[in-house]
Amino acid sequence: MTKTIQYFVCFLISFSFFGQENIRVDQKNSHELFVEILTKSKDLKYQEILDFYDHYVAIHPEDIAVKIYKCKFIGSAYYDAYEDYNLKYDETQDCIEHLYETYPNHPEVLLYKLENTYGEEGLALIDQTIEAYDFESTEEPGWNTEQISRFYEVCSNRFYDDDYKSIMYAKKAESFNDTLDLSVSISKSYINLNNIKKAKERLLSSLDVEHEAWVLNEKGKLLVELDEHEKALTMFDRVSEKDSTFANSESLYKIFLEQENYEQARTYLLKDTLQTWNKVMNIQKLANHDLLYSSPELALESYRRMQQESYYDDFFGIKRLKICLRTPFEPWTFSEASHVLILMALVVILFLIPYLWILPIYGVSNFFKLKKVKLEEQLPVNWSLKHFWMISFIYLMCQVVLVLFLYYQDYINYLFDIGYSYVDESVAESQLDSANSIIIYAAIMFITVLFFLNKARLKFTFSSIFRYRQIIGFSILFVIFNGIILRILGNFVDLTDAANIIRSLSAREEIVAVFNEYGFTITVLVVALIVPFYEEIIFRGIILSSTEKYLGFKGANVIQAFLFATVHFSLSLFVFYFIFGLITGYAAKRTNGLFMGIACHAVNNFAAVLAIYAASRLLIGL
Repeated sequence: MTKTIQYFVCFLISFSFFGQENIRVDQKNSHELFVEILTKSKDLKYQEILDFYDHYVAIHPEDIAVKIYKCKFIGSAYYDAYEDYNLKYDETQDCIEHLYETYPNHPEVLLYKLENTYGEEGLALIDQTIEAYDFESTEEPGWNTEQISRFYEVCSNRFYDDDYKSIMYAKKAESFNDTLDLSVSISKSYINLNNIKKAKERLLSSLDVEHEAWVLNEKGKLLVELDEHEKALTMFDRVSEKDSTFANSESLYKIFLEQENYEQARTYLLKDTLQTWNKVMNIQKLANHDLLYSSPELALESYRRMQQESYYDDFFGIKRLKICLRTPFEPWTFSEASHVLILMALVVILFLIPYLWILPIYGVSNFFKLKKVKLEEQLPVNWSLKHFWMISFIYLMCQVVLVLFLYYQDYINYLFDIGYSYVDESVAESQLDSANSIIIYAAIMFITVLFFLNKARLKFTFSSIFRYRQIIGFSILFVIFNGIILRILGNFVDLTDAANIIRSLSAREEIVAVFNEYGFTITVLVVALIVPFYEEIIFRGIILSSTEKYLGFKGANVIQAFLFATVHFSLSLFVFYFIFGLITGYAAKRTNGLFMGIACHAVNNFAAVLAIYAASRLLIGL
């Protein structure tokens, strides 16, 4: 009798709440249907729907699927996809945790928990699941192949920062589900690993698979990235047939740009400027296109249109100067001229910045003179604080010039928050730009230090009291010592054993880019020969000897090592670079020359390049 009354109450609730919609809570994905109803009268219906779920669960306490639907309903009822914000986030997490605590071994509950657990906690839960279940050798009781496939798909998504593991788990997910196609994520990982051949093979093998419009759109964009333009156009046609609201203007622009059909490419950018959403960024793209491919008059017109939207777009006037080179007699507006004045002010600031550390050193030396402090014997070279100032200014100018000419737009967007496409922690750049930047920088600094050498300084650069055999031995010991330091640091910062040698190399991403774009020989030439040469002359030569005259060797050695660690822009490895600088500075003093430091530096960098080379060979076999 009691059961009959409960069923009757459920029926009345269902009828009164939802009338002719006739949705059952045990219906598959009932939470999605309820959310659609909820949007019509959210506050009135939300609690009523929860009561509906609760009444059903009270009668069917073992219906775990409905309990999951209830949690999913809570999670999606007040979720704002545009803002990526969930007003009921805490309630959703509480519901998930209660489910997991009650049914920790139920596949659907565990998968739901995994799908909503991120970061270190999510990775720990994956490891725990892998240890608890054996999906590889035998069929795991209680798990079907579709659930195992979903588990590995979750694993692939969670290891987004480890492309090797992401590929491995994605392939496992596909092996348990013949209908599953993860070619987009697999291809992206291959591209990140610079294995373009495998990326292309994987993507091209799955072009005929039916998907939702957004997945096909992702495939189209990847095809553009992989230079498969004809196939990309076909894919975008399929996208339009499924959903005409998908805008592929950016991808289509890239296709026609690669084909050097600049006018046709421009039409897609022009079309985007008519939209109100992200209008500033779209006008910026049009102006940048015209600057490169259109007539000077059209470029200036687009430039001024962009300036009306945002004065900060060309803050340092680089774009206007480029237009001026093409059409020098076109009159300038006051606003345009002000950008060039800002650029001139930047140069003046860079000129003055080195005095922030030059003047204190000079002041401390006067203090030593007043106190009659006797400084020990100095290095036998005549670099002075003037040379220290000059190399500091050139270093700063070189960095700024590279940014202005290679990454100007990205940094401007980031600094002044223009549009949505800007850098977060590092500038989004092409691999070729990254490779070119380090080669150009190395070439400029190499040529620069040559002007700081005369006969005596050149002799000091290649001098050493040790024989070549001893130098080679000390260099190998130095690399081993670096490995020990990195292992010790690994207890305090995130350093893995496999990456120790590679992490000891500054600008790792750029160096990987040089290797990928120009090969092993050029990388060794730049990284293991040119860079050690000019860095040792700058830090253990110019800076150490010029400051030693005023502070003594110990103080000068600390300063050059501190600056050496600072310019490598790695907080986690600051201590490593500082110790590196101290040792090579002491080597310069002990051996009365820079050759020992150059050799140690070169062997260390060469070992790192070899590690990168070995890693790349392994990735080819993925």
